[in-house]
Amino acid sequence: MLPWQNLRFWNERTLLDPLLSEDAFIMPCKGILRLCAMSLPDLWRSRCSLKDVEGFDHSVANDTFGACGDLPGEQQGPCLPYYVWQCGYTKKLSKVYSLVDFNFSEPIHSCFGKTKIKFAHDGICHGFAVWIDWVLDEKNPIVISTGPESRYWKQGVQLLSRPVQVNPVSSVMHVEAHFDPGTAELVFKSMVS
Repeated sequence: MLPWQNLRFWNERTLLDPLLSEDAFIMPCKGILRLCAMSLPDLWRSRCSLKDVEGFDHSVANDTFGACGDLPGEQQGPCLPYYVWQCGYTKKLSKVYSLVDFNFSEPIHSCFGKTKIKFAHDGICHGFAVWIDWVLDEKNPIVISTGPESRYWKQGVQLLSRPVQVNPVSSVMHVEAHFDPGTAELVFKSMVS
């Protein structure tokens, strides 16, 4: 299960809105979508799209298994649920960035966010880890993080179609996310420059 699939709470809270008093305490009160650029060579190799193997066309398996890497053209693979700590070799290439805030005191609505990721380390960027930090109470900022440091939560992993060599001096990645309450899906777009 992807971390933002728990945003169904926001939809259910919105359905109950006519029954809630004006001073109802909503917990969690907010969700913050966070991400960081990652080097994930083992995971990227295991999720590469299949082509011609020993004379047989295996490309039909790409949709079935959710291939992410080495896709044709500008096609982007799905964001997949993984425990990042179980993905073999991993390395954070950037600091953690906030992408979208979800305010649960408001009725559910579409949300959009974008950020520019500056890399902190040299390496090959295979994609980024995505998770939600749940803010339980804004007055006493109690936060439950579902990030890569937590071994009990899965993160979303959005792999790039092609790995990119990055460095702190000249590499930048632009990332956008759009949450559609109708489908309860989060769609990512990324571009490395």
